[in-house]
Amino acid sequence: MTCQVIPLRPRRAKRRTFPVTGKLLMIAVPVAFSIGWLLALPGMPHARSNPDTAQEHRLDFAIAAGQLRPALEKYARQAGVRLSFDPARVAGLTTAGLHGRYTVREALDTLLRGTGYASAQESGRYVLVPVPGPQDSPRTAPRLAGSLIPA
Repeated sequence: MTCQVIPLRPRRAKRRTFPVTGKLLMIAVPVAFSIGWLLALPGMPHARSNPDTAQEHRLDFAIAAGQLRPALEKYARQAGVRLSFDPARVAGLTTAGLHGRYTVREALDTLLRGTGYASAQESGRYVLVPVPGPQDSPRTAPRLAGSLIPA
C-alpha cells in the first residue's frame, strides 16, 4: 500500500454577501446623508443675517501700552481680523493700550487714538490711513490781522 500526500489548501472563509437592491439604496443613501447633516448643523457656524451684527459683537481685549506695531499685531490676533499697515511708518509710535470689552472697530479706533492714524475697512480687512493734519487741509482765504478803518 502506498500512501500519497495531498497538500491541503487552506479553506477560504465564506464571503457573506448582503442582498442590496437598487430600491433599498435609493432610500438608504438620502436618509444617511440627512442624518449626517442633522448631526452636523448644531456645530456649524451660521451666517449673520445683518452685516452690522459683526460690529455690535463685543470682545474682550487686553493690550498693554507701548509700541504701536506689537500692539496692532496683538489686536489683530485677539480680534480675529486681517489688519494691513506699513511697519516702517508706525515705527516709533506708541499707544495707550486697550483693556475691556469693545467692538472690533471701537477697539482699533481706541488703540490708534493720538497716533495720527485712523482705520478704514477695505474688502474684508482693516487698513491704517493717515489722518490729515492742519497742514494737509485745503487752504482757505487768508485772514487779515487787525482791522480796516475807512478813510
